Amino acid sequence: MKPTVGLISRAGIVPISHSQDTAGPMTRTVRDAALLLNVLAANDPLDPATQKQRRPADYTAGLTRDAMKGVRIGVPSDHVDPLNDCYYGKLPPKSAKLMTEAIQVLEDLGAVVVRASMPTSGWIGGPGTTMAVLNRNPLSAHKGTIARPPVVFLYELKHDLNLYLKEWATNTDVKTMADIVAFNEANAGRALRFGQDHFLAAEMTRGDLSEREYKSARAMDLLSAKTRGVDAYMSRHKLDAVLFPGAYGAAIAARAGYPSVMVPGGFVSGTDDGKDTPDSPFGVTFAGRAWSEHKLLRLAYAYEQASAKRKPPPGLPAL
Repeated sequence: MKPTVGLISRAGIVPISHSQDTAGPMTRTVRDAALLLNVLAANDPLDPATQKQRRPADYTAGLTRDAMKGVRIGVPSDHVDPLNDCYYGKLPPKSAKLMTEAIQVLEDLGAVVVRASMPTSGWIGGPGTTMAVLNRNPLSAHKGTIARPPVVFLYELKHDLNLYLKEWATNTDVKTMADIVAFNEANAGRALRFGQDHFLAAEMTRGDLSEREYKSARAMDLLSAKTRGVDAYMSRHKLDAVLFPGAYGAAIAARAGYPSVMVPGGFVSGTDDGKDTPDSPFGVTFAGRAWSEHKLLRLAYAYEQASAKRKPPPGLPAL
């Protein structure tokens, strides 16, 4: 489960992007996640984002098998608008079949499934939201090409990591991202197996988030992912939650700072080019607006109980 940014303190956690990233429970069952969230969701003066927190007294309340009745679930995929289907349209056949089965479970539970494409403006991206970075990763199949990581990611990476090192890194001479870059270069044989392209790009920023391009990119992220994306989609169709396959909706929810809960949806095998692989788990993700964790947990619980898709890892003793 990835909660709303500000529900759980990030203090002491190695950061990447403070506007998008947060800790969250990873558990065997939805009920376990709710129990853990009861403890984790608390105000913390060391993380100002938690001061706006909104939470119920008990996240386990209302975890029932009939929680799906009458709920409106958005499926951002519409067969009459295939060119605007970035979440379901390119799913491999086995994953698409699994999601079809999951949607059927929701309908059998009494949910109203609304099939409608996410607004085009809700697609991640926009003018000035990415930054060209040369891929120097020696093990990458795309070495020598231009990667385009998000501006917000790179600019917040330096700002947040420098603060973390200043406040939390003790008994070490490594106090800034520049120190990390220098250490990696001095120990290239051990530290630079995959290069450090993102660190080098991030180090070129001021590190104080004062740049105009950062502010513009962050505003564009919120406009596309939140205002014209998830908010517009859920309001237009009067939705309680949005259903995404696997992690396909991770970016739009994260950039809006919104929560999501992923539960086991089944197993898939094979690659897109036809190679055989062992079975690997594929998740079904419920996402929603800020502070909707309690509702998402109730929906995830109802689906989990009806689908029973979780399989314990083979060869490992039960806890």
